[in-house]
Amino acid sequence: MSVNLLLLLVLGGLMWWIGGRTGINTFIVLIINLFIMFTAVILIHWGFSVFWITLSASILISAMNLFAINGYHPATKYAFLSSLIVLLLMLGVIYLAVTTMHLQGLPSEELMEMDMYSLDIGVSFVSVSVSVLIMSLVGAINDVAISIASALSEVKKTSPSISQKLWYQSGITIGKDVLGSTLNTLIFAIVGGQLAVFIWITDLNYSLTALFNSKLIVTEWVSIIISGISIILTIPITTYLMTKQETTDNE
Repeated sequence: MSVNLLLLLVLGGLMWWIGGRTGINTFIVLIINLFIMFTAVILIHWGFSVFWITLSASILISAMNLFAINGYHPATKYAFLSSLIVLLLMLGVIYLAVTTMHLQGLPSEELMEMDMYSLDIGVSFVSVSVSVLIMSLVGAINDVAISIASALSEVKKTSPSISQKLWYQSGITIGKDVLGSTLNTLIFAIVGGQLAVFIWITDLNYSLTALFNSKLIVTEWVSIIISGISIILTIPITTYLMTKQETTDNE
C-alpha cells in the first residue's frame, strides 16, 4: 500500500468517524471535484475555450460543494448565487491584474528547470494564469458564502420577527468573524506551499528591488490580495441576497 493511498484512507476514515454521513458525502465530493479539475485540464489541452471550461468547472465545483454536501435549501441557494456573482466580478479583476502586471507564463526561477521542454503548449499563458487564479478562489468563496448564509438562516429561525436591517447587520458581523480566520488560512496555505522557494530566493541574495519585481513573488502576493478581495465581496453580497430575498419571499 502506497503512502498516498494510506493517507487517503485515513482522511476518509476520519471524515466518516467525525462527520458521519455528511463526512462521507464531503469525501465523495472531494474526489468528484478532483475529477472535474483533471477533466478541465484535459479539455483545455484539447483546445476548448479556457474561459468557458474554467467557468463551467467553477460552477460545477461550487454546486458540488454546496448542494451535494449541504442539500438544497435557501441558504445553499443564495450561497451558490453569491459565489457565482463574486466569481464573475473577479474574472475582470484577475484578467486586469494578469495583463497589466504581466503575470502570465513561468517565472525565471522555474524556467531554468523547464528549459529542456517546449513552451509552445498551444494555449494562451494569459488564459492559463487567469484560469489558475479563478479556480484557486472557488473553495474559499463557497466556504465563506455558506458560513454566512447558514448562520443567517439560524438567526431567522431563532428570531422570526427580526427586522431586515438588524438581520443584515447580523450577517455583516458574522462575516467579520469569518473574514480573519479564512484569510489567514489562505495566506499561510499560499506562503507555506512556496516556503522552500522563498528560502531559495533568500539564499540567492536578491536585492529588495529584484525581490519585489520577481514574477514568482508578485504572483503569490497578487493571489493573496485577490483572495482577500473575493472573500470581502462575498460577505455583503451573500448577506444582501439572503436577507433581501428571504424577506421578499415571506411577504
